[in-house]
Amino acid sequence: MMKIAIIGAGGVGGYLGAKLIKSGQLDTTLIARGEHLRAIEANGLTILDEDDKFSISSRFITEDVEKNAPYDFVIFTTKAYGLQDACKSIKKSINDNTILMVTANGVGYKEKLKEFFPNNPICESCIYIFSNIQKPGVIKKYGGVFQLFIGSSEVPKEKLQEIVNIYNNAGLKTKISEQITLQCWRKYLFISSFATLTSYYNVSIGEIVQKQEHELRDILNEIISIANKKDIHLSHENLEQSVDQAKNNIPYDSTTSMQLDFANGKKTELEALTGYIVREGERLGVKVDTMKKLYNGLIEKVPAQKH
Repeated sequence: MMKIAIIGAGGVGGYLGAKLIKSGQLDTTLIARGEHLRAIEANGLTILDEDDKFSISSRFITEDVEKNAPYDFVIFTTKAYGLQDACKSIKKSINDNTILMVTANGVGYKEKLKEFFPNNPICESCIYIFSNIQKPGVIKKYGGVFQLFIGSSEVPKEKLQEIVNIYNNAGLKTKISEQITLQCWRKYLFISSFATLTSYYNVSIGEIVQKQEHELRDILNEIISIANKKDIHLSHENLEQSVDQAKNNIPYDSTTSMQLDFANGKKTELEALTGYIVREGERLGVKVDTMKKLYNGLIEKVPAQKH
């Protein structure tokens, strides 16, 4: 049985781990901390998944990343800003054959992982899920949306298929994508643009489409220009799909998680979702003036972001 570690037992990691364990993938270890971990130690981890409610034992969840090492497969489900610390924490718990994967919002994680683990095979992923910690020890998943795409030029096909089978057997709809980097950028195109604009103006996704569509299209074009410069073939069709999705498939008053983090004075994914485009624009010689303006405004919005 594949020995799996999930670094972060929040809305994504806790849900994935609980579903894997429930399905019989008992060599799965969730790494948690803080108040959430203390609640789990007292009562186990509870999952609210539409009409389904179940709990898993606290014996699968720990703060000790070395508890079940070495691992065959490590999934980093922390927020983007927690990835560096998570990589440092896992170093003693893997070997060169351990497959590594990141589910955080953003792009470019393969390169980040290679900085820490140059010899390890990296599996890229693109996940669609709406879930969060409802209260310590309880994770709620919203709606029927779940889709995971994985892909890799470094992990053997049979091993990728093994991972897909493990996930699908747990009721987690998973597919291998032959264009996983493009898949990640399609998602990023939507998330980066709307997270940035909703956070800057502190209005809903619907209001952005209604009142800031011109600026939205400018940002989408800037992200597409960066992707194309990196030989990732996003197109005008992808831009229109993002706008149409916001207009027709997402409730008018929907917010983004980065917007909520700004509103609540929490640490945000600003650098991954906005700053990355600004830095890549400078590095690649691509003009991203609109994103740069919004990024600079958001840095000023929360003083803690400056450090």
